[in-house]
Amino acid sequence: MALLPIVVIVFFVHFCFYKIDTSVLIAFCISVVLICIGETLFLSGVDSTIMPMGDLMVGAVNKASKFAVFTMFTIVFGICATIAEPDVTVFSEQVVASGINIPKGLLIFFIGAGVGLFITIGIQRIIRNINIKYIYIVLFAIIFLLCTQVKQEHIAIAFDAGGATTGIVTAPFLLAISSGVTTKFSKDNDNNEVFGMLGLASLGPVIAVLIFFMMFGDRAGEMMETSESVNILVTTLRQSSLAIIPLSIVFYLYDLIFIKLPARRKLELLVGLLLSFGGLFLFLFGIEYGIGKMGTVIGEFLATVSTPVMMIICVCFGFVITFSEPSVIVLSKQVQTATKRNIPAIVVMFSIAISMALAILISALKIVYSINFFYIILIGYLIALILMFIVPEMFTSLAFDSGGVASGPMTSAFILPIMISLATQTSSAVNGFGLIGIVSVSPIIVLQILGLVYRFVLRRKDILEQRHSVSLSYTMDMYSNMEALEDEYNRKYKEKK
Repeated sequence: MALLPIVVIVFFVHFCFYKIDTSVLIAFCISVVLICIGETLFLSGVDSTIMPMGDLMVGAVNKASKFAVFTMFTIVFGICATIAEPDVTVFSEQVVASGINIPKGLLIFFIGAGVGLFITIGIQRIIRNINIKYIYIVLFAIIFLLCTQVKQEHIAIAFDAGGATTGIVTAPFLLAISSGVTTKFSKDNDNNEVFGMLGLASLGPVIAVLIFFMMFGDRAGEMMETSESVNILVTTLRQSSLAIIPLSIVFYLYDLIFIKLPARRKLELLVGLLLSFGGLFLFLFGIEYGIGKMGTVIGEFLATVSTPVMMIICVCFGFVITFSEPSVIVLSKQVQTATKRNIPAIVVMFSIAISMALAILISALKIVYSINFFYIILIGYLIALILMFIVPEMFTSLAFDSGGVASGPMTSAFILPIMISLATQTSSAVNGFGLIGIVSVSPIIVLQILGLVYRFVLRRKDILEQRHSVSLSYTMDMYSNMEALEDEYNRKYKEKK
């Protein structure tokens, strides 16, 4: 069970350090079971539905009268996929629960709009064969310029929104679109062009949310939706419906106009969507029921211990939570395949785990010592941008893709409430945000460092192969001249005799 390490640490804290209320522990255990079942069902639905939908949309482009029509539907479908993303739903809930006056629906719409717009940029980059490094430089220049116009807590929320975007729904869809567009439209048909779409899509919400705060600022609270007194079951059912239904409507409308699938195939996709709906409902219900509460309790506990103990616990949580994120396992296998096993998947996983541990530690220290989030994220991305000019291009795209992948559902649902609770006890709940942004930049740096290691390994192999070739050539020359050397030896021996 992927969540077992987290359960072990929670009970270790309970028995050794801090007595957790029995009702909270029971709710936590029930939530873990529901999340495991829900995530399994949801991922099964994604594999049988979301990925095929993306492939079918790209496959029908030739039938479309204009490529612009396909792009429009892709943008709308991307927005709907983002709305269906569990990470985004959980993150928006945390923002509202922390007391920040932002309408949840409007926040999710801006995040989705950012993803949809940047899907267009990603598609055009592949078609026009534009170097992704220059796109990143321009985008980060815009982002850091916008950061100077908003408050620190708004910057943290914007970067967290970007990290929460590319999860278990959005990532498969974007990879399917990217792969299909690369195959059909890329001039060089380079497989490396497949990477990079996720990285661009995760920057779109950062810019969109920063613009949102520039437009409304603190006046966003004036548009706050009136909260209804509904129970968790009805709320989760509504969230799951709003996530899956728009996604289904957009795809079936595109199918009606362009694809025209047979009735049996439509029914198969519908079953996959129902499976996704059931899994998403159980997943969100589990998070609402007990995971968030446990995160709040752990955060309260961290506020009562010494800084060294807090640092050790944060490092432990950061390290083990990596292995509960299925997307990290997929990413590790991608790196192993891309490097032809020169960098094993286990090395990638442990590297990301270490980076996650350091990211959560930095986030906790930021809260305790009131460190400005802008300086942390600025230094992190400056290192990432410098590294991208000295590592293989494939690793640049892969690294930026990994930024959103590493911060999965458990980071938003469990670790973020810990940080918000810790911030509530020490200063203000708003200071707890920024965790997902820091977690997102850490794998980017780590994977690019692995790219440098990969380059070093290849160079070392080349040197060894050259030496072997020279030695082999010398040996072959010796064997080819053996007969002449033997004749020369016999001649000299006869003369001496």
